[in-house]
Amino acid sequence: MHVTPRRSRALLALCAALVLAPALSALAPQDAADDADAPDRPRVVKLVLGAVPEDPPVENPLGPSRLNFRRTLEKIRRIAGDPEVDGISLEIKSSPGWAKTLDLIEELRAAKAAGKKIIAYTEMLTQSDAMLATIADPLVVPPSGMIIMEGLTAESMYLKEMFDKLDLRFEVLHIGDFKTAYEDFAKDAMSDGQRTTIEALLDEFYGQLLSIIADNRGLSVDAVEGFFESMFVDPRVAAEQGLISASMYHDEYDAHVDELFGGDVEVVKGYGERTKEDIEKMLESPFAMFAILPQILNPPKKKAPKEPYIAIVYATGTIVSGKSAADFQGNVASMGSDTIVAALEKTRDDENCKAVVLRVNSPGGSALASDMIWRAIQDVREAGKPVVSSMGSLAASGGYWISMGCDAIVAQNSTLTGSIGVVSMLPDPSETLKTLGINVEVVARGPHGGELSILENGPSEVLKTTLTRWMEMTYDEFITKVADGRDLEPDRVRELAQGRVWTGRQAAENGLVDEIGGFQEALDLAAALGGLGADAPLVEYPDVPNFLEQIEDAMQARVDVGLDDGVGRLLTELGFGDIVATARAALAGGTAITPDRVQAVLPFQVLVR
Repeated sequence: MHVTPRRSRALLALCAALVLAPALSALAPQDAADDADAPDRPRVVKLVLGAVPEDPPVENPLGPSRLNFRRTLEKIRRIAGDPEVDGISLEIKSSPGWAKTLDLIEELRAAKAAGKKIIAYTEMLTQSDAMLATIADPLVVPPSGMIIMEGLTAESMYLKEMFDKLDLRFEVLHIGDFKTAYEDFAKDAMSDGQRTTIEALLDEFYGQLLSIIADNRGLSVDAVEGFFESMFVDPRVAAEQGLISASMYHDEYDAHVDELFGGDVEVVKGYGERTKEDIEKMLESPFAMFAILPQILNPPKKKAPKEPYIAIVYATGTIVSGKSAADFQGNVASMGSDTIVAALEKTRDDENCKAVVLRVNSPGGSALASDMIWRAIQDVREAGKPVVSSMGSLAASGGYWISMGCDAIVAQNSTLTGSIGVVSMLPDPSETLKTLGINVEVVARGPHGGELSILENGPSEVLKTTLTRWMEMTYDEFITKVADGRDLEPDRVRELAQGRVWTGRQAAENGLVDEIGGFQEALDLAAALGGLGADAPLVEYPDVPNFLEQIEDAMQARVDVGLDDGVGRLLTELGFGDIVATARAALAGGTAITPDRVQAVLPFQVLVR
């Protein structure tokens, strides 16, 4: 089809309109927030909390800025210091994760100490929300509402018998008694090591859950545990016993809030975000949309300041070789060693960068890719710049590998870390193929060529022996680097290793972590080590890929045979994350021996519900 200049301009205008329409419509609810009828009305900011990304999201020049976790913490801090704000109204959409919840609690408690009242109304209070919600006073649930305290449950499905029916087997090789990744494929019941680890973690999490709710509500731990005995708690009983402040309907709650604040409360939505009027002013010129469209598709890269600053390098997701993978909204699916190494090299080479915070949220992954990142961290340190690891909810195995070479490690009590060990999984589809009437013919050269055909022979003894030797070498290197980085004796590290998963509190007691604290504590420590003040500028890496870069990466990437992303996300949410990861690896193909066969990965996914 031939496109004339006029038609081309019309097509561009249509594209711009399609891009602008959602942004403007998203801003529509802002009007109510900005119409202050009276300057002296009490102002309460509505704060919506849920699962937010760690990495900076893709910027939208026309709409409200999407916040990552660090900026969410900063937003609460700004509210706490704003003399024109009287309170915060909490709305919890979903659980932000255990360690992030602890960070949020710390900021909300600081806001209360600064004189901001925190209030909340919810029709359903679950235990996953309760750690945050119970900091509110008043916390109100209607009489017909639900309060559910189920306790913590971890469920695992073991698939060996199902695979036996298909004549399909999996060989799992592991170094470390507690390195039990993929055992659900190879066993029909939970191993003692897996059970011991999960029981210890649930003890930790349950204790934290009870103590945090007790502290928030001024109750004893025994009193809080009594609500879990009931499981379903009548809101009126919960109010009488102090778990919530009152049980009333929303209209009664609104009247109560007005009385509490001494006037008709103005609820501020979208605090600190662009308003509809801001966007309309930007678009006063008829050519504005054509000037803005390139900024949406290919925005200029942010430049580091020309003054001393702290760099934050986000290390999010399963560790793989190559580039990181992210969706079109900037949500990171995997951490590519090439991407993280390039980000660290930028911090090393910029003389204005005085310290680095490595923000880790990862279950681990490729041992090789983890080691490439570890080496890049050493380069930064050798350039005279301190590196502090800030562990989020999960910094285990490969996530610990990239942390252990930092100058200091800061973790929350609930961070899952350690898991020092390696594992490999080899599928054996040979009998399945025979059952289906599929004959595999192999032509090979070299002393062991034919023995490495998994399709014909399954994992041969020579393959398993070779891979085990490689894994032992990797494990020894892991131990040595932990001992050097943490100033521990190798024998002591071996006692702590064996693939054992620790909470942040346990890791600190064992010398694997330096400090218990959140994101802000890690930033404060980095500033001190780098000789900077608490108000030093922060620069976030890696750069967020723009729309055009994401399309380019997608077109250049190898087309993998795998599970649809939507199905994969659903299965992961349902607790089948290990199955999804293994299925992707098995379907990807490749040779029998590859660098990513040796995995430093968390043995299981813990879904606390």
